[in-house]
Amino acid sequence: MDIVKQMSDTLANQIAAGEVIERPSSVVKELVENSIDAQATEIIVELTEAGIEGIKVSDNGIGLSQNDLRHAFLPHATSKLYDTNDLFAIRTLGFRGEALASIASVSHVLMESTQPEQDKGYQIELKGGEIISESVTNARLGTRITVERLFYNTPARLKHLKRLQTELSHTTRFIQNISMAHPNIRFELFHNDKLIYRTSGWSDLLQAIANVYHPSIARQLISIQASNSTFKVDGYISPTNLTRTNRYYMHWMINGRPVHSHVLDRGVIAAYGRQLMIGRYPITVMNVQVDPRLVDVNVHPTKYTVRLSQEEELVDLFTEAIHEQLEKHQNIPQIEVESVKERTEVNEKYSPYQSNLSRDLSEPSENTLQSNKIANYFQRTDSPASLLDSELSNEQAESVEFVKEETSEAGQVSNQLSLESTETNHFIDFNALRYVGQIHGTYLIAENERGFYLIDQHAAQEKINYEHFMAEDYPIQEQQTLLMPELIHLSSAQISQLLEIQSDLERLGISIEPFGEQTYKLDSYPVWLKDTQLDQFIPNLIDLLMNEPNLTVNELKERSIIMQSCKGAIKANHYLDSKQAQFLIEQLGTLKDPFHCPHGRPVLIEFVNATIEKLFKRIQDSHTTDPFDQRII
Repeated sequence: MDIVKQMSDTLANQIAAGEVIERPSSVVKELVENSIDAQATEIIVELTEAGIEGIKVSDNGIGLSQNDLRHAFLPHATSKLYDTNDLFAIRTLGFRGEALASIASVSHVLMESTQPEQDKGYQIELKGGEIISESVTNARLGTRITVERLFYNTPARLKHLKRLQTELSHTTRFIQNISMAHPNIRFELFHNDKLIYRTSGWSDLLQAIANVYHPSIARQLISIQASNSTFKVDGYISPTNLTRTNRYYMHWMINGRPVHSHVLDRGVIAAYGRQLMIGRYPITVMNVQVDPRLVDVNVHPTKYTVRLSQEEELVDLFTEAIHEQLEKHQNIPQIEVESVKERTEVNEKYSPYQSNLSRDLSEPSENTLQSNKIANYFQRTDSPASLLDSELSNEQAESVEFVKEETSEAGQVSNQLSLESTETNHFIDFNALRYVGQIHGTYLIAENERGFYLIDQHAAQEKINYEHFMAEDYPIQEQQTLLMPELIHLSSAQISQLLEIQSDLERLGISIEPFGEQTYKLDSYPVWLKDTQLDQFIPNLIDLLMNEPNLTVNELKERSIIMQSCKGAIKANHYLDSKQAQFLIEQLGTLKDPFHCPHGRPVLIEFVNATIEKLFKRIQDSHTTDPFDQRII
């Protein structure tokens, strides 16, 4: 008895939909990509109940003929791919011919389309993948697709959708990403008839970034441009002080396609080096142009993952460009009036003065004026993602969770930046800094004509040690023999893992042998580990190797030097005499980067004279001063 049978088209499409159409945002993605491939310059997305009840995507693209409308919903029917040669040089966002058939198989679909120079259009209606009606229509130029009752016939998929705000956040994030990949296209996103996101379509990437992250963030970004015979890279990165706690803010576009790439992300993080704090990630928007023949898009149904030929060459290209720009944009943390206003609390017993103090400090500050300046600079924006435009102010409560998160964090960062950092455009002569005193045996105070500086003595000496050790280019295997073996005491967990990482230790020139219960001996050590407390350093190194076993020799050496630098630095609550303090300050002047410790934390914070005088009301901002004349801090 024969048991192998060919599946029906409806069943096959529903199975395909399980791979391609995971949630409402998947539908939006496929339809918007089709609109872009149709040369649209305006795309409007309308959602009902986060897209679960309804999705409508309208564009002003080239449209489809009556026959094309029918063929568009057939499995593997496409206008973008005709032979295998096309498959290896894909220039469009879509190409498989699966999306419309998959969407139609799990929903009700109405598609209307009108081509240029045609006085009438056509529409087709499907339910569960079956055509139920066709007719002539007077639809406007382009295409409009309405999807309703998504997953009505696949209840298991419908059941596993998240709450409305979560589903809406996925769609919003996609629209924001695609708008940065195609800043020449005007996008509008509506939810339950309310506008929540809009771009101008003015072909300005920085403008598009401002729409997503707010002008106050966009104005701080650093332009990156690099090219060679294979790749062209342009985009923006954040300075070292402007970071996030996850990688979601690192955006990659390859030939106009938003993609995810841990390899490229790691390249960016490596370019920041020790200027980036552990657990922090930069904001990056990077657009890569490359010959389509070098990109394999046919890797995953969602097309977010691609394979890239000559990937290492690309990483080297943008890493060098980022490193070069970061060197030009060193940041000195700086205290501003706004931050003190936000953090200073007045005791209740002084309440007679509290109202006056609050009123005084609430007057327009330099930061407020700078915000106005940025708003003017980006005045072409129709409606930024932060929903601060007047026409959107009443809709903010209806905004998606993702946009609220972005706006909140952008506001936090903006306030934090007024406290913590500014791009330097002046030179600090550390030899000319005069040591004034010490606070709590932890922070040094030094002054010059510009103002004064708080210096973290531990971070300062840690960075001095780090650059000193990194500059000593001793061969990894060069050894110093000990007169007496160094005894290393290890925990049971460390001993159990020792066999697995023994080869990694030997790559670093470290060889230890058993010497009693939970004790090992070290007869010699690498020269680059001189002046190190080996009995403390080796156990810490073993822990590091257990957690990160794939580090290269150079990475291991640098991590080792960081630990060594930290252990050997002055600790907090340690008082220095004036000569020691002055010497430490002058040593900072010998460093390539005296502003960040090896972990990315600030070494010093600057208090400029003007800020101090504002705090004491010795000077006040002029209400008539043009904000464009004020220095951005």
